[in-house]
Amino acid sequence: MSTTVSNNPASSNPDYNVATHDVGGALYQETVRGLVNVPYDEIVISYSGADISTVVYKLATVTVATLTLSYTSGNLTGVVRS
Repeated sequence: MSTTVSNNPASSNPDYNVATHDVGGALYQETVRGLVNVPYDEIVISYSGADISTVVYKLATVTVATLTLSYTSGNLTGVVRS
């Protein structure tokens, strides 16, 4: 399902179509699907020194996704979802 979202009435930008879904009669705009495309209500971030090493996504205290980040010479070089 898609709908049209209007920009600010004072803007000259055109309207654009967005994906939506119906939840209990209410229409919600879909968000971009990414590495973590499941519902979550908590994010736990762990560090190794100054670098983020893992990002854990949880829903009602249950882990639903984990991102493991890797670095080379201090630069982020990889992200793995599990």
